[in-house]
Amino acid sequence: MRLTRTWALLLPVMAGGSLGGACGAAPASSAPSATIFTPAHRTTADAVRDFFGMRPSPSQPVPFPHNVHIAKKLSCTDYCHESAAKGPVAGLPSVKTCMICHSAIATDRPVIRQIAEREQKGIDLAWQRVYGYGPQAHVRFNHAPHVRAGVTCAVCHGNVAQQTVARLNVNLTMRFCVDCHRAKNAPNECVTCHF
Repeated sequence: MRLTRTWALLLPVMAGGSLGGACGAAPASSAPSATIFTPAHRTTADAVRDFFGMRPSPSQPVPFPHNVHIAKKLSCTDYCHESAAKGPVAGLPSVKTCMICHSAIATDRPVIRQIAEREQKGIDLAWQRVYGYGPQAHVRFNHAPHVRAGVTCAVCHGNVAQQTVARLNVNLTMRFCVDCHRAKNAPNECVTCHF
């Protein structure tokens, strides 16, 4: 009975209506209220995209040229993603990390000037994640054991040395991970990745 009632309430919403009319209250405004927290999505389309794990293409604050940095013999974990070898999160470089080198290297380039201005103003780089699992996946990925096992970044991230701004190169499905674990004789129990 409860499931049927829930679907009866959701069907008008999925068709573009609102819960307000179904519950007898006045229709809610389409703009979310700044005073009320809700985990709900702005639109039904947003909810469907989230449900199927469809994420928009990230827009980065600066066009970071991975290919140039890798051609200079920098590895992913040298500065930018140094925490990948130490724990679960690879980390994203702060403006201060960029300025370790760029306070003296390529200072005349427009993008480097833009980064230097951000540092002077105390504004960090708001990188958008390209890879990651949403909370509904119940996946806990840890970079460190993969780095220690000698799994190269390219296995999961594709050939980043051939691109500039990071993009989604590999679809990290459960099948992809399970196949890799089997091939490398790595732990394959559910609790290895899921919580």
